[in-house]
Amino acid sequence: MKKKRSTDKILRTYGFWILTSLREECREFLEANTVKELIESPGNLRTTAMFRDLDDGTTEVTIVALWDSMESVITFLDGKSLQLPRIDPSVRPKLFDREPYVRQYVLTDPAAQPLIPPDWR
Repeated sequence: MKKKRSTDKILRTYGFWILTSLREECREFLEANTVKELIESPGNLRTTAMFRDLDDGTTEVTIVALWDSMESVITFLDGKSLQLPRIDPSVRPKLFDREPYVRQYVLTDPAAQPLIPPDWR
């Protein structure tokens, strides 16, 4: 018997910090590489990178990706860990700091429903 595919949408986030002076370079890199790769992946519904300048000369960057299912996320990762971030080795030296794990949220959580735009559900 074939396993039924889950229809629970998945929100994945990953955060890191850079020097504010690298903000534009980081935005360009993410748009041309990371965000582009995610958007072009089957099952990805939308992806964006958000930037927040802090008062200490750093900028917090959060990549947010909405997926149609956990199965699509697993396929995209091609056997790699669901929890560990994929960081291009060429940019590691430019990271000021980073979260150790990717956060994942199932969007069927009743507490989250009022916060989710209707077209994301």
